[in-house]
Amino acid sequence: DIIIRGGHNIDPAEIEDAMLAHPAVAVAGAVGQPDAFAGELPCVYVELVAGAKVTPAALLDHARDRIQERAAVPKHVEIVDTLPKTAVGKVLKQPLRARAIARVLNGELEPLHADVLEVVEDRRRGLVARIRKRHRADEEAITRKLGEFAVVWEWAG
Repeated sequence: DIIIRGGHNIDPAEIEDAMLAHPAVAVAGAVGQPDAFAGELPCVYVELVAGAKVTPAALLDHARDRIQERAAVPKHVEIVDTLPKTAVGKVLKQPLRARAIARVLNGELEPLHADVLEVVEDRRRGLVARIRKRHRADEEAITRKLGEFAVVWEWAG
């Protein structure tokens, strides 16, 4: 579950512990989101305590104050209704990684007339982003853009 930012290993537990120290946070799951320059950047998804109100910006400020390592401060904080968990309550990281891949790649692909149809798990290749071209999509430009990321992808059929 290590997040690798530019060759620097970041323990997600440091980010999760900082988030859990906030009274509004019930559960937190930190993963690496794709980044063209650093490989991965830390991001965190949080589930709030019932009835709690807090903004992602306030949670990010809270994290900055508690995370010792500057590189480990999340670049994205997202509040979700429910985090995916195992039967014993442990946060499942794969769906969070898939969500981060789709969010980041969709941001990059939107101006190129393409998007992530889905992110699926492949036994041999890991998480694979399935890319859908829309009208006027430039396949070569999309391929170049996706080549900037350490993400496995394929064209959606």
